[in-house]
Formats: sequence, C-alpha cells, structure tokens
Amino acid sequence: MRLLITLTLVTLCSLGHAQHEQFAKTLYDAWQQQNPIPQISLQSTTEVPERTAYAIQKAYVELRLQQDAIAGYKAGLTSEAGQQKFGVSGALYGALFQSGEHQADNQLKLGNFGKLMLETEIGFILATDITDVPVNKEQLLNYVKAIVPVIELPDLGFEQPQRLKGVDIIAANVASRSFIVGAPVANDQAGDLNQLIVTLAHNNKTINQGLGSDALNDQWQALLWLVQSLLKQDYPLKKDQLLITGALGKMLPAEAGNYQADFGALGKIDFKVVK
Repeated sequence: MRLLITLTLVTLCSLGHAQHEQFAKTLYDAWQQQNPIPQISLQSTTEVPERTAYAIQKAYVELRLQQDAIAGYKAGLTSEAGQQKFGVSGALYGALFQSGEHQADNQLKLGNFGKLMLETEIGFILATDITDVPVNKEQLLNYVKAIVPVIELPDLGFEQPQRLKGVDIIAANVASRSFIVGAPVANDQAGDLNQLIVTLAHNNKTINQGLGSDALNDQWQALLWLVQSLLKQDYPLKKDQLLITGALGKMLPAEAGNYQADFGALGKIDFKVVK
C-alpha cells in the first residue's frame, strides 16, 4: 500500500488536483485515527513546491469542514531562523478549527496529542468580514475589533520528525491543533504591541520570553501579511474570526505541570498539562 502511494505521489506536482486530494485524504485519515502525521516529502522522489503543499493543505481543510468550522487562522515560522531551518521561502499560514478551541480551566492531556507544543502569541478578533485586500496598517485597523492573548497548541507528531521539511508543515495545515484564547482587550488599551514582553512559566519557573516584534519584526505587518496571504488563497475571512501572528520567543514541547503566560497589558492565561 505504501509503495502504491509513493508511486502515485511522485507525480504529484505534475498531475495536480486529484493527487492533492489523495494526500489530503491521507492526512485526514491520520487525524481521525490519531495516527502520526504523514509527510509529503517522504512520499515523493522530487522536491515538492510550496504551492503544491498549500494545495494539499486547502484540500485537507475542505475535508475537515465536513464536520467542523473555521475559527480563524494562524501564521507559522515567522522568524528567519525557523524559515531557514525548515527550508521555506517565508512565513507560513493555516486554518484554526472551532473544535480546537480549548478552555484554560480544562486540563490538556499529553496523550491526546502526538507531540504537544506550546507557543505564546498575539491574536486579533475581526470586527467584520474582509473581502477587499488591505494594503496598510491604517486600513487593517478598521477590521480589528479586539486584541487577545493566545496560547497556541500545535501538534508536531509527524511520522519522521527528524526528516521534517517546511512543505510537510504546510501540507499538514501548519501543525494546527488547539489553542487557548484569553480575555479581549480594546485596540486603544493594548499599547505598543511590538514592545510587549511576554513570558511563559512552568511550575513557577520562567521557561520562555518573547517580544511582540518577534512575529515578522512587527505585529501589524505580520497581521497584514497574514490577511493578504489568506485572501490570495481564497480562504474566507469572517467577522469574529481569530487571527494569530506567530510565536513570541520559542516554541516549546509541553510537559506535565502548571503554566502561566503573562502578556503584560493583554493579561494572563493559566493552564495545566497532565499526562
């Protein structure tokens, strides 16, 4: 069976839509069965273009939408170091699903994830649908209702993580899994987001610190890039959706224990991870 998949996916780049859907179904089945995440780079003897990986992602998202809804979208690999590590041309984007929203007062179980990771991020709640492409921060501000602190909970439970490539991450919806959203803050109460210092503590010991500017060097430019990229890919941007702009500081593997994320003017998020 694996040989058959390999042979058909060698020509993935040239044959197009049917093969995109085929690998998207492979990703979807793995998600449903809680199996390790398949990697498109392992199924092809040729280099997989990013555009092909995004076509697979779009087909995978469409499959998920049969029983779920989009809660918003995420940016990933928003630092140059992360982009170089995984061999991609720039930051990545993917969808967040409503089923992935997790309440801070509910425990996260490590056993429910392949490899649970933690990221502190800044999120933006849309005030209205976006159909026209904004070209600057001033236009973008008209679409933002509130700013929120966010803990993103990606799952890096891939088949062969030691051979993970950027196109694998793209195709698998940028490892999107779960997220925790804090209380909303009005735009004029959030201060300078680029100067915001965010810390994450595990069992009262600080394990991560980041700046708002860690996301593409500027929060508003990161948001503008994300919105423009999503509209180009024909992802719908709807009122009340959440957009998150990338990790502040490091992405860290989750361990059992108590966590507190301090987002300064944006407030705090406390959560617990158990085995």
